[in-house]
Amino acid sequence: MSAAAARGSSPAIMLRSPRFLLLAVVLFGTFAFFLSRPQSPIDSIRQAADPNTDLLKPPPAALLQGKPPLGSSADVGNSTLGFERVFVINLPERYDKLDAFSLAASLTGFTYGVVEGIKGSTVVNKTLPSLENLPKAIRIVRNRISTALVLEDDSDWDISLKDQLAVIATGSRYISGTPTTPRSPYGDEWDLLWLGHCSAQQDPADPRQFVIENDMTVPPPQHRVNFNKVPQLHDNSTRIVFKARTGVCLYSYALSYRGAQKLLRWQNNVKEFNPIDMGIGYQCRDDPNFKCIAVYPQVVDSHKAAGRQSRDSDIGAFDPNHIREKGFTHNIARSTRLNVENLMHGADIENQWADQPQLSGPRRTRYA
Repeated sequence: MSAAAARGSSPAIMLRSPRFLLLAVVLFGTFAFFLSRPQSPIDSIRQAADPNTDLLKPPPAALLQGKPPLGSSADVGNSTLGFERVFVINLPERYDKLDAFSLAASLTGFTYGVVEGIKGSTVVNKTLPSLENLPKAIRIVRNRISTALVLEDDSDWDISLKDQLAVIATGSRYISGTPTTPRSPYGDEWDLLWLGHCSAQQDPADPRQFVIENDMTVPPPQHRVNFNKVPQLHDNSTRIVFKARTGVCLYSYALSYRGAQKLLRWQNNVKEFNPIDMGIGYQCRDDPNFKCIAVYPQVVDSHKAAGRQSRDSDIGAFDPNHIREKGFTHNIARSTRLNVENLMHGADIENQWADQPQLSGPRRTRYA
């Protein structure tokens, strides 16, 4: 079965579907939030604008003033996973999805703010290429967010997400070339961290890899689902961190403050509208100043819950009578969503796949 078939739609259809328009609109709002008042995750960016503000003015001193220094991978264990903020994208009417996300996040141990999604059907046609013609009002930097992680409300991850991210943070510092005393545990020289995708390709101009070996959370090859090319792994229990040339799907990503600035600038100048994930992938490929770092296999993916399949998406036609007997999440071995009951009651954690290989010995890392 092809990866596209396993996910239930073809790549061409999915990449140009209204779901991606919805994501594009919401992602635009998220970037706007980076550059506006952050008292509430759904504050409007139109509350104030200063046309004399230089959007790309280097912000380090003001950005970090009064904030405790980060830098150790141990900081990934905090309530925002080592980022300054965590956000989840959610349509207001889908409180069921937000409820399920809230439970999974609480069992993992992180807090988040909600970015209110907007249906693509409500967007005026003239604003569709908004990522190419961003409002001039987005030139103000008030209360700056140094780094932010964004997740979709149906995202799923391994029960050991914090442990995974602590190791990935070391890899991010290596690939980004961050000095030994960074402010962020992920380093200070990256623009985008692609943690949840359905394809990510390594930049051939930068063959370096941070290699995580003997990793029990890596899905076996027969259970990996991706839409396009992915890097070649050293063996079946290896995960790598690398400089990405391009990618597809935005199940989860992180942006640094400068990364959000660069993305706004770049998308304002492109001539053709693209789905937002493809647009970001093209920027990773074509903008030499936009540093994208990815993880493969991905550590966040989209969960498909048991029950009516029509609950999966807010857009599209589904057979209301089709019932999914068992939920699943591609690429995640020990799904948090599927282990909610076990986590709540201290029961044994279950793996999605009976043929997951049993590993012996500790996890190892190396620089390649």
